Amino acid sequence: MGTEKILVVEDEADALERTCQVLEDDGYSVSTATNGHDALTQIADEQPDLVVLDINLDAGDDGGPTMDGIEILREMRKDSDACVLMLTTTSISYVKVAALTMGADDYLTKPFDPKELTARVQAILRRAKGASRSSGGALEFKELRIDPGARVVIKDGEEVKLTPIEFDLLLALARRRGQVIGRSQLISRAWNFKYAGDERLVDVHMGRLRKKLEDDSSKPRLIQTVWGKGYRFEGEEV
Repeated sequence: MGTEKILVVEDEADALERTCQVLEDDGYSVSTATNGHDALTQIADEQPDLVVLDINLDAGDDGGPTMDGIEILREMRKDSDACVLMLTTTSISYVKVAALTMGADDYLTKPFDPKELTARVQAILRRAKGASRSSGGALEFKELRIDPGARVVIKDGEEVKLTPIEFDLLLALARRRGQVIGRSQLISRAWNFKYAGDERLVDVHMGRLRKKLEDDSSKPRLIQTVWGKGYRFEGEEV
């Protein structure tokens, strides 16, 4: 810690101050933005390692164009692959699913324990840096080649661009080919800490992973859902 740059996008002054204080106390370099325009400008200029983004930014009183967190996320994903931790004030599942589908890495419901914030941030950044890379040789399947050291996936001779969490989920499944792995086990393996959130987080990331790996994501062959239990990888070994 200490070298990673974090941008906090929050329009409530007290919440912004508290969040920044927690992250600065943990040794991160923190900058701030209170609206979508400034956030996108800073993301382009500063290239932060992580964006902590409030999903419910207020429309404000200046009469100008505004963006909520989902819109900011959608726009930043056009040009930036920075990690994103969404902050929400709601437990409504479809809001969280929307954030994950747009490319967020994780979400945290406000109010939150400062220790949980730092744990989530540390886990996201650790994955992004590859600090949790597993040893061992490449996994070879008829459809895919998975290289844990380089954190690269090759399909049909071309690299498939995966986010750190997508790679870790795929690796966890592929290393136990043919075995069912429950959602809570996948969370533990991929998030690298005890996660007490909604297990549907896994389902959303799996949906994104299937779109990148399957020939037809509506009829997946590689990543099978075992209803009520979890997921199973069925890649054909070579």
